[in-house]
Amino acid sequence: MPEYTISLLLWILPVMGIGVFLQSKKLLKSVQRKALLMNLIIFAGIGFFLDLMFAQQFFRFPAPVMTLGITINKVPIEEFLFYLFGFWFIVLFYVFNDEYFLRKYNKDDRRYITYARRINKIFILFFKPWHIFILLIVLTGVTLLKRHINPADPILPEYLVFLIIFAYAPFIFFWRLTHTFVNVRALVLVMVLTSLISIIWEVTLALPRGYWNYNHDYMLGIFIPVWSFLPIEAVTVWFVCSLIILSYEYTKIFLHHRNVILYKRRHNRARA
Repeated sequence: MPEYTISLLLWILPVMGIGVFLQSKKLLKSVQRKALLMNLIIFAGIGFFLDLMFAQQFFRFPAPVMTLGITINKVPIEEFLFYLFGFWFIVLFYVFNDEYFLRKYNKDDRRYITYARRINKIFILFFKPWHIFILLIVLTGVTLLKRHINPADPILPEYLVFLIIFAYAPFIFFWRLTHTFVNVRALVLVMVLTSLISIIWEVTLALPRGYWNYNHDYMLGIFIPVWSFLPIEAVTVWFVCSLIILSYEYTKIFLHHRNVILYKRRHNRARA
């Protein structure tokens, strides 16, 4: 079996092991299960969108022999499997820590329910108009930095712009609503382990062996020579992708809020 395909076991085996453990201990309640599934669909979908629309622009796949040879829009099937199992691993490992290994720091479901009862509009992400202004400043700043580092390349650091708009900025909006519910110790542990696996997988295997590489023209222009000239954007992804946990916690609040509304409706109908 090709190397790239085999390397995905770094993500697939933990997903299978943790999933079986959580199921055997019956730690996945209805809300947790639905929140996990919803976030997996959303964020794996974003990864698929990145591959389908921008992979040919942002990435290179110099060693097709390392893959199964099955492609979608000229992108190896392994790329799509990575986004699926990578995000699956992050959320499952957090759930394992939050519900079992670091359960001492877990927020009780009753706290979610109490909080949900006080929220009138759960979809509000505490978004303010000036957030757009800050986002524009950040995008302008990274563009000017790229022009300073690599004036001959395309104007925008398009990969970083994609990450800022679709990953970094949304997680900031989630933080204000969810930070009191996040099991911070579990989050830190997820970040550390995800980064270690990424160092082993991407730096040690993927780039040197040619599973994939980056199109430097569309990067910011800051690279790490000892790591096969890995762009700095890729390093930030190792940490920021773990913030899917903020979305997971937000989804749990939303589901509890929905359950409260449904209970009130049933109660009012019964009284009527």
